Amino acid sequence: MFGILRFGLRVARKSTVIAVAAALLGAATAIVIPVLTGRAIGGALGVIRNGLDRPYVVVLIVLLLALAISNVTSVLGQTGFELADGPIRREVTLRIGWALSHDPDLTEMEDPATAALVQKVRSREWEISMGYQLLTGVATRQIPALIGTAVTLGIVLTWWAPLPIMILILINAEYLRRVITTQMDVWSGQTEGQKHAAYAFEQAMGKAAKEIRIFGLADYLRRRMMGYALEGYRPYWARRWRDAGLSVVLGVAKVIATLAVICYAAWQAATGRIDLTTIATAIPLIMAMADTDLWMIGQLQRAGTTYGWLEQLAPTKQYAQDQTEGAAKVAAAARTTKIATPAELTSADTIIRPADADTADSIETPASTAMVVGDRRRPDEPATSPPPGIVFDEVSFGYPGSDRLILDGLSLELPAGDAVALVGVNGAGKSTLVKLLVAGYLPTRGRVLVDGVDLASLDVDQRRAWQRRVSPITQEFLRLPLPAGDNVELGSGAVWAGRLDPDPVPDTAVLDDIAQRAGITDLVQRLPAGWLTSLDKTMPGGTDLSGGEWQRIGLARALRAVSSGAQVLVLDEPAAALDVQSEARLVDGYLDLARSVTSLIISHRFSVVRPVPSICVLEHGRIVEHGAHEELMDIADGRYRAMFRMQASRYAEADAEVEAELRAAEVEA
Repeated sequence: MFGILRFGLRVARKSTVIAVAAALLGAATAIVIPVLTGRAIGGALGVIRNGLDRPYVVVLIVLLLALAISNVTSVLGQTGFELADGPIRREVTLRIGWALSHDPDLTEMEDPATAALVQKVRSREWEISMGYQLLTGVATRQIPALIGTAVTLGIVLTWWAPLPIMILILINAEYLRRVITTQMDVWSGQTEGQKHAAYAFEQAMGKAAKEIRIFGLADYLRRRMMGYALEGYRPYWARRWRDAGLSVVLGVAKVIATLAVICYAAWQAATGRIDLTTIATAIPLIMAMADTDLWMIGQLQRAGTTYGWLEQLAPTKQYAQDQTEGAAKVAAAARTTKIATPAELTSADTIIRPADADTADSIETPASTAMVVGDRRRPDEPATSPPPGIVFDEVSFGYPGSDRLILDGLSLELPAGDAVALVGVNGAGKSTLVKLLVAGYLPTRGRVLVDGVDLASLDVDQRRAWQRRVSPITQEFLRLPLPAGDNVELGSGAVWAGRLDPDPVPDTAVLDDIAQRAGITDLVQRLPAGWLTSLDKTMPGGTDLSGGEWQRIGLARALRAVSSGAQVLVLDEPAAALDVQSEARLVDGYLDLARSVTSLIISHRFSVVRPVPSICVLEHGRIVEHGAHEELMDIADGRYRAMFRMQASRYAEADAEVEAELRAAEVEA
């Protein structure tokens, strides 16, 4: 619970201090005001008989001042919360994002338990903000005020007067705490239904929204979302109905206890045992106690539990340390690197290096050579080390929780600076191989060696650094609702504009060169605002791209990464959404690019892999054939030859059908 307060102090210290101070001052006024009110009422008879005197005026002034302070503290507390709410929600979101992205290992991110934990935090992250508001506001104000009011009532009236009300308040608070906790457990146990409901909503409202409506699936997905949502809500609603009865009974009991204490005070006044000042003080104190509801205890526990889930997902200490180290690295890079101008970038004789070359991280290889695993170089720092050689040495791998081996004793070499193509049927393990290459997973058995260094021997920072040396374009390539320039420039690990309306507009010289080399100059020129066009139609001035156009943007991003220092290029189904002309341009550009990096291309299209000098066939988790296209076609019963002829025959049949249709059209004409 108090972890949320520490969280608030770390994220929004000033606002938290203001809110807590205002709440404590408000608690003090809640005790003082009934006492001053009683004195004002009790002294009214004397004023009527004798006129105003100085002590009475002082009481009135202090009472008015207390009332003013009470109202001001409420405004200050609300202002403090509102100022802190944005940073707190932002920090929660950032920590969830950090939890899913900081670790170079993909095991936890793809773990169902982690997915369930993320779903629980996301569905209840508002409770952290609410818990902060209660802890710095209502709870800090009401609990001290309740204790002070009870003590004051015991002094003013009689020692046992506050006990009946206090006991029922505490019983009700404990009951509500248990009820709220139980209800949260019921709700949190329905994460599977919540996930399916969210998936259905995303399908209906996401990228496929148009197709969903065209095929008439909107009603189906709506019903599916509502069905799963109700599946999660019904147990929760049923529990709330069961818990409502006793809550009503406890409320009625508190009302009876309050009336009993008021009647006792009235009897004391009627019999002359207490004066007007005492009864006028006691009644407001009794009502103040009766109005106190410690329901927030249960809500605070819920908030504490949700914050505990966030801590489990993204521990504060680890997150803060990572943020501090990241900021230090950025600052160090800014101090030690000279930023080139566009003219210098295009100058053939300009070579700019870091001021401190000794800061690059390295690992000693068995051959006493060094494999650079430092951060990818800045756009103005050309790569100085040669591309690495990569070897899969008897690699076996199965995903966590499964006994099935996707790769089984696979051996494969990607020679330094050369291109290798990989073909195989769906499910053969091609994408899994890429995850192992980038150290997203580590082999179950065997080794993945980069210049002789086992990727399993790298620590977390070194694995991150290795991943920055790799530029993968996967089947599900990145599509960001940002300007086209940023969608390409992010390949360098930096932003270009970073917003939709930059002022001034960043220089486009480097991007224009990349566009020409990647063959997307025509695409950029067709965009309404060129590189500044947002690639999202829902954004102002934005536009949609076709699948093939997005793929061309992705390939340009890969080229930008290579020009920024990436030395390993992985293209996974790069021509899946391209037309024939774009595919031919891709193959030519890829082969030209592959001369300067170590590269792997994965494709079902044999027209894409055919020009690659080394082609490997992956089947049953291992390489069953490898060689150039002509060599593989010479194997009489070879797997590559069979797949190539099958695909070629389909193209031939399609061509024959087109020719027949054209001849038929000519005859009719």
